[in-house]
Amino acid sequence: MGMWALPKAIAIKSQDFKDRGHIYRKDDNGAVALGEEDVFSTKARIEVEQAKTDSKYVNLRFSYTNRYMHRTSDGSWAMAAVSTKPQEDMSEPSCTLFEPVKVDDDGVFYLIHAQSGGRLVVDSASLLFYVDFDLFSTTQGYLSAVDLDSLVRLPTRVTVAFIGDNAKYLKAFDYLNTYYLQFSSDVPYDTLSRHQVAQMPDGHVRLTSIHWIKLWRLASDDWVLADTKDEKDADTLFWPVKIDDSTVALQAANGKFCQRRVAKGLMTGSLAAVASSPTKEAGMQVNEMVVLSAIHNVRYQTEYARIYNEAPYKAWSTTVVNDSDEEESMAVSFNYQDSWDYTFARSFKLDTGVPAVIDAAVPIIGKEGSIDQKSYRINAPLHWNASKAITTVVPARGMVRVPAKSSVEVSYVGTRGTCNIPFYYSQVNNVVIFPPNVMPMLDVFEGVDGIYTVTNVYDFRFVVEAH
Repeated sequence: MGMWALPKAIAIKSQDFKDRGHIYRKDDNGAVALGEEDVFSTKARIEVEQAKTDSKYVNLRFSYTNRYMHRTSDGSWAMAAVSTKPQEDMSEPSCTLFEPVKVDDDGVFYLIHAQSGGRLVVDSASLLFYVDFDLFSTTQGYLSAVDLDSLVRLPTRVTVAFIGDNAKYLKAFDYLNTYYLQFSSDVPYDTLSRHQVAQMPDGHVRLTSIHWIKLWRLASDDWVLADTKDEKDADTLFWPVKIDDSTVALQAANGKFCQRRVAKGLMTGSLAAVASSPTKEAGMQVNEMVVLSAIHNVRYQTEYARIYNEAPYKAWSTTVVNDSDEEESMAVSFNYQDSWDYTFARSFKLDTGVPAVIDAAVPIIGKEGSIDQKSYRINAPLHWNASKAITTVVPARGMVRVPAKSSVEVSYVGTRGTCNIPFYYSQVNNVVIFPPNVMPMLDVFEGVDGIYTVTNVYDFRFVVEAH
């Protein structure tokens, strides 16, 4: 079958229970079960980490809570996600290694529990995952995975405008009493150019023209019209595909991509699902009708913090010479550069042109791996999912013992590590309404999908080595 590997970030569904959602971790006891409907849920996101001991194995980490999947500690064969670190020793009951086995080219696979050799399956009554050694069919335990990094999440709380490759907004367009959508407007804020997105649990979207208050629909002649309210019609479903950080393409129910169609007369620039791949004319920039977003009331879930990629770091070193006949304590003083960077991320990664500000503590890794939330705070512009680097010059001093008639090398060393912490936050959107001279209204909601990441140096100490 050739080389195959699971994507880096996935949501897993069972082929035995296709209508029961995705695998998730239960908050109360860490049990691994089936039942999370929303593919974008923080509970469903699993990071696939390649094993260090054998490349055919992986560790499966629930991203938001930073817990690895393994057998429960009670000696049963049920699955849980409680461990904060991977365990690749197969003699340990808490071994976190699994072997993904490809079944076909449609993305179907199953998981082997590496320690026992049994297959992961779902209990039909409880929907809990466990290891089974006596399968009732060869297909029992078959799974499928969604590549989460390939999914696009469109804004749903406020209306959006779409900009075509011709720099025109997509507007409602009536031609012979047929409700088309056409890239021909220069005005983003009126109802003609505004659309509302409804997110489906599996990643599809439905779109409504604000002007006509009708759903977009793929018509029999491949034009995309806004002329129905039938939410059961499969032709009203579209699949967003990311082109770049601010541009998407929409795949219709016929498998074709919607694009600005070049036609004669009044139909030029209207939307139709005719492209077999995301062409230049299929790309649409997404503009969210928000003037400013303010992020505040950030609450870090420090109980789910994860520190990793720890490595020694030398900030400064020098040679100290003692010419006297006796051992002496000698003073050293110096400046060193302290560099660190941080990122505020969330599951919504599309750049919709909305400026944001954030008021929040900026945690760092503190003494002995603690989480320090008191040293730094920001009230500044925010760029979601973008790293911010900070470098400061820090003075330091200390005393070292140097033997008589000798020299030593004195180093100031610490540990450089990375930490990610999930967080909740409050967001206030200043929403554009029409006409534009009216004061914006406020849209307030609670976000539960934040991930904060910081890399810094901590636990500094002097190290003295004889020459």
